[in-house]
Amino acid sequence: MSASPAASEAVLFFGDEGEGVHKSMLYTDFESIVDHMVGIPDYAGKTIKGAYCGVDGQLNVVAAVLFLLDFNEDGMADRAWNIPLRHLAEHASQGPDLGAGPIRLACRSQCPVAWHQDQLWDPVMKPGANDFVFMRDTIRERGRKLGLLVEETSAAAEVAPAASAAASGSNDEVPTLQAADDVPTVEPESGPDEEERKRLARMIKELRLRIQTMEKKHKDEVDQIQYARQQKEEILNTQLEKVLMQFKTLKSQNRALREESESLREQVDSLNKSLEDQARGSDEHGHEIEVLTEQYKVALEQRLEEERARLSEQLHAKDMEVHKRDERISALEQELEEARREQTKMANTGAEQLLEKLQGLGLNFIAYHPGAGHISINANEISDYMQNPTAFAARKCLVTEEHYRAWLEHYENPVCNVEVGNGRICGKRVIRVDEPNQFQPGVSDRNQNRCQHCREDSAIDNVLKFR
Repeated sequence: MSASPAASEAVLFFGDEGEGVHKSMLYTDFESIVDHMVGIPDYAGKTIKGAYCGVDGQLNVVAAVLFLLDFNEDGMADRAWNIPLRHLAEHASQGPDLGAGPIRLACRSQCPVAWHQDQLWDPVMKPGANDFVFMRDTIRERGRKLGLLVEETSAAAEVAPAASAAASGSNDEVPTLQAADDVPTVEPESGPDEEERKRLARMIKELRLRIQTMEKKHKDEVDQIQYARQQKEEILNTQLEKVLMQFKTLKSQNRALREESESLREQVDSLNKSLEDQARGSDEHGHEIEVLTEQYKVALEQRLEEERARLSEQLHAKDMEVHKRDERISALEQELEEARREQTKMANTGAEQLLEKLQGLGLNFIAYHPGAGHISINANEISDYMQNPTAFAARKCLVTEEHYRAWLEHYENPVCNVEVGNGRICGKRVIRVDEPNQFQPGVSDRNQNRCQHCREDSAIDNVLKFR
């Protein structure tokens, strides 16, 4: 049984998981929101999950598009938002049965237009928190109040589902078959076995959708964890290099001070030895020499202390000078970066206005990068993309720019990079890794049997020929 044509359209806004539907409205009212005629203060600064619903004359959902919508701090919708909800609903794949046969469903796991996939969300289908149940019950309960079109001839047919829903209370499972009293007539060619096969087929499709949704969610979580770990490792490595550099500098300064102190000590010892020789050669002036020697020692010790204090003060002053210079450099770099951004912003103001106008007319800016595929670029992202397309693509792949460049070199020329001497590499082909976040530098671009076994290893050749 296929979904009936939609007689009217509605838009539902969901809360957090398990909270159900917060707001419901006609599609025309939703158009006023995305056209910035009205705002929703309760959603200020939030990203809200919405559902576009096509509804037939019996208040059954026949099509659904699960989309995301950002609101600014004033509660106004994102100006760059332009998802073609009706187009996605018309070309969507089948979903669960919500009372009028399998609906047409577009979500993140099954999106008919690839570059809109990141702007959709996957439904939750847990018992007690089933988004399809919330959607079905909300349309049935609020449909007439919202002003959805209802066929008067279908009033009798709605009594049985309403009574069944009231008797069963809150049903957490989306029905896959209509009850016997939902439809007053029975198709003569559909026997019990045929109905059972249809019911099982719909259940299998729903289970596949649920599995696909869970796999997508798990993959996104793993990618986010790997990306965060990689960023943290790079930050720690940078901090470690900075600490090692400071340690080397302090060690060098300490060595220089020790050498200077050792030189002064040798001078003192030499003077002491000279005075002792003079004292032994002049017994008649022994007492005077001893007094002079003691005075000279005191003066020399005082001089050494003064020299140590002077050197310590100079070292402290140098440290302060270096610290102030670093602060000045950081301030100048920040000023330079702000000046560049301001210059870029001023230079691109006219271009951004033109791009925003084109985007407002429904045009999308698409760029293709290996590993990231076709990327949808908003007008306010064009400047960042033009400054560094590679870094932009790396963020979309949830890897760093350095990691993405290493993977791209491997992707374009998948060969063994083991050095064989004289600055040369093995160059024998290896299996190419197609996903950037699955690429491991130093592992994926090397033959697992090491270079000396490359020429004797025929397994990799067989895999490459097969591919």
